[in-house]
Amino acid sequence: MRVTAPPGGGVWSTSLSTMLIALGDVYAQAAAVERVRGLMRAAQEALASEPGCEAYSFAEVVGDPAHFLNVQRWRDQESFDAHYRSAAFADYRAQITPLLARSSELRVYEAGVSYTPTDAGPLGPPEVD
Repeated sequence: MRVTAPPGGGVWSTSLSTMLIALGDVYAQAAAVERVRGLMRAAQEALASEPGCEAYSFAEVVGDPAHFLNVQRWRDQESFDAHYRSAAFADYRAQITPLLARSSELRVYEAGVSYTPTDAGPLGPPEVD
């Protein structure tokens, strides 16, 4: 594997551990968007505390208010599998399914290396006096 410097210089902070990243698209019925947001907010809080969950969030797609993105990061396959067998996920699924316009789509990626820029450069927040 070849690692280059981040754009604009600086250094990377590297982590070498296998994790799962899941990206999902959820499509709500237009009339149910507010209710779906509430269910997602509650699920996000409950599911993010499951063992092995490093991140669990929903975001609304800009320009498409009934389309949401689900981003998950799991420590390992066992944690991911346990999540989909959990009572909390079953409860979320039972409540949200009747409010969907179509089936959700999920893709799971296995990542072995992650990089974090330690010098944010031009992407960092502006300095405030």
